[in-house]
Amino acid sequence: MMRFAMENSTRLRAVGLGLLIAAIIVAVGIALAAGGEADDTDSTFAAPTTAPPTSSSSSSSSTSTSTTTSERPTTTTPPPDPTLVQLDTLVADMTAQEVAQLLVVTGLTGSDAVTRLSETVGTSCLGGVFVTESNNNWPDVGDPGAAAAFIDQIRESARIDGCPGLPLVMTDAELGRVVRVPVASPDPSSSYSQRFDAGEQTQALADLGADVTAYATSLRNLGIDVNFGAVADVDTSPDTFMARSGRTFGAVPVTVAALSGAFVDAHCAVGIAATLKHFPNQAATPEDPHEERSTAVGGVNLWRETGRLPYVDTRAPVVMTGHIFMDIDPLMPASMSFAITTGLLREDLGYDGVVITDDLSTMRGAIDVIDDAGGRAVAAIRAGADLVLFVSDSDTGTVINALAAEIEGDADFAARPRESARRGRA
Repeated sequence: MMRFAMENSTRLRAVGLGLLIAAIIVAVGIALAAGGEADDTDSTFAAPTTAPPTSSSSSSSSTSTSTTTSERPTTTTPPPDPTLVQLDTLVADMTAQEVAQLLVVTGLTGSDAVTRLSETVGTSCLGGVFVTESNNNWPDVGDPGAAAAFIDQIRESARIDGCPGLPLVMTDAELGRVVRVPVASPDPSSSYSQRFDAGEQTQALADLGADVTAYATSLRNLGIDVNFGAVADVDTSPDTFMARSGRTFGAVPVTVAALSGAFVDAHCAVGIAATLKHFPNQAATPEDPHEERSTAVGGVNLWRETGRLPYVDTRAPVVMTGHIFMDIDPLMPASMSFAITTGLLREDLGYDGVVITDDLSTMRGAIDVIDDAGGRAVAAIRAGADLVLFVSDSDTGTVINALAAEIEGDADFAARPRESARRGRA
């Protein structure tokens, strides 16, 4: 399914993504070199390949086979992919420290990311760090130089701590409405969808592609690795939370699928991983999940007619699950629901990329369900997520300890990181 070019396995550590999360992102083929740019944008969507054996070894094997079993054809087993061999070893040797790489945090304040990560959070060896001006991550709001310097400090902190890889730097940069870093946003989503729906599909897609390519390039120049900004929610009513927020591409599933897909493609072409959100469909809930439990009106039947389409055969390397209740699981929201994350996203849609949750530390749609931060993280990973997002770094120790204890005490749960690391090779 995933159609992104794969970095040479010898660059696994040079890319600087670190242990488990490095393996996950490399496996889905996102070229995230230190400068954030893909080596060959023309081959961004090429299928991963494995180098064949050398000609001398192939010749030797062929000669030997013809001498002993010349009466029937033979097949040559390709050598194991060195990246997968390495990541298998890493996952098998996971420690409590390495479990932190299942975690994405924010909440860092002030200009000294090194001190905040190493001393306050406790480690820089995380799966990712979410950066945002709204948290005063850097004091000079609106200054790209200050943002880039802060992001450099995140990576420097990981080097000082001796992390085997660097955390992914993530942010949220949607079209027009929600932009967490100092870059100039293109027009709001509605400006493209209105033209698309009016019959200007080709021009709307072309303009969106050009505008978002420039947008993603600005993010890359700051040092961003992952953008949570690809909104794939389909409005099912003008009264839903996302429709009221004006953040979607509208109510026509085909339009939303085309434009959110173009948003993803433009990011991947310049080496940024774009995240499709909020699965299964936040634009089917009247409630704001930041403030209360949110339930998808119409349940799974309406989802199949509307919110499902943007995720069918998506090329997005990352999908974010929302805190959205659906009739197929009355007890857990999508972010912590096996029936939704694994059942709908993994099995029904066949998605094999990376899954990250929406914030599990402050949003009422999650914390009102399970009151313990560690319990929420365990539930999300057990449901099928690969990364858990906590915008409050005060929960870091609790979450790491809970995940480590679960891995040590439950063999089935311990297999989840291995599944995550190998995902995306189909």
